[in-house]
Amino acid sequence: MSTKSTEDIITSLIEFVNKRKVTITQEEVLKIAQLVRIKLSEDEIQYFSKELTMLDWIHDILSKVNTTGVSPVRYGSIDKDVHVRDDIVSSQNIKQEVLSNTRSEHGYFVVPKVIGDL
Repeated sequence: MSTKSTEDIITSLIEFVNKRKVTITQEEVLKIAQLVRIKLSEDEIQYFSKELTMLDWIHDILSKVNTTGVSPVRYGSIDKDVHVRDDIVSSQNIKQEVLSNTRSEHGYFVVPKVIGDL
């Protein structure tokens, strides 16, 4: 059995979707675009209709997978004993030390104004 590259797999999926009946219609894509307030050209509407159809198909496949007994992945690890570092305060009341490195007024950092006059 030969192995396929990621590019080959994606190309196969795109070819499959192009042959598959579109389940997300162009009208639905246009409705979604209006809801999120973006303009789409006719080409973009056709493109996203096919892309969303592929995602809908992948969702259908994944929803049928039996995940009984499969533990969820947390923090990028399947280990149940994920080491989380304790939040330990190592220094106390260093406000004056921090403020001594910059310009401050009334005990706060002073930064340049970035928003015009209100």
